[in-house]
Amino acid sequence: MKKQDKIYLLDQMLKAAQYPISMNTISERLECSVATVYRTISDLRDGYGAPIETDKDNGGYYYADKNAFELPGLRLQADEIEALLMASHLLEDIQSGLLKEPLSRLLDNISNLLKEHGIKDKRNIQIIYALFRKADTQIFSQVFNALQEGKRIEINYQARSTNQYSQRTISPLKLTNYKNAWYLDSWCHLRNGIRSFALEQIVDCAITSEDCQTVDKEVLRKHFSGSYGIFSGEHKYTARLKVSTKVASWVAKEQWHSKQNITELKDGSLFLEVPYNNDIELIMDILRYGENITVLSPDCLKKRVKSILNQMLTNYS
Repeated sequence: MKKQDKIYLLDQMLKAAQYPISMNTISERLECSVATVYRTISDLRDGYGAPIETDKDNGGYYYADKNAFELPGLRLQADEIEALLMASHLLEDIQSGLLKEPLSRLLDNISNLLKEHGIKDKRNIQIIYALFRKADTQIFSQVFNALQEGKRIEINYQARSTNQYSQRTISPLKLTNYKNAWYLDSWCHLRNGIRSFALEQIVDCAITSEDCQTVDKEVLRKHFSGSYGIFSGEHKYTARLKVSTKVASWVAKEQWHSKQNITELKDGSLFLEVPYNNDIELIMDILRYGENITVLSPDCLKKRVKSILNQMLTNYS
């Protein structure tokens, strides 16, 4: 346990205690020697001005006035520190335009907070964004502003699947960072429905004076939680997959979807059920496990996977 962790834990113990706490109890909770306990008490009392008193009759320790003292700063758990590190790296990536100054201040505050918790240099902790797709900074700034102001935007969009360009007027709903790429979930006035646009595929955009079209919250909830991956939408199919024993322990720890079902079979393999609408992303995740995942149903998904595999084989024939 780090020195700072011991100080915060001792403070919590003294605030929660109804009676003076013995040296042995403190030593057990802090998982350290009696000598270290003395140093921790001294650090808390002399370094932070904590009102620690000694019970002369029994030798325990207590706060003279629990309500008169607060340790400075914010105490974070390990997973919260990890989240801050992720947020810091993410914010560094999107600094641009009008966002640059406020994000710089926020990043400085995060860095200071991390230093208080023993992370002196966040560059020592590396976060690798595999297959990262970076959006144009100016387009990101315009999209962000339109989203905050509730204004429609006109975009020139290049579809990844066809490379074709289309002009769209959209009402932005939310920005999503998914698998190292930014997506703009919007109401598309051309298609008259909710669509997701990859930000790096927006060639140019302009904010209009028209207010965004409002979409019922329940409609949004059903759309974004209904089926697999970033494409979402109300699910039309359920993929039923057989996962081999070789990768079963890995897949069991993954969440493919919030409404997935996993059943462990007698031989150690898994039966995985996943709701989906658009099969593009699902097929990509199936193929990353190669021969270790078999599509059982529906037939349309089996045929799509088989077709892709046959096309792949022709590349090596």
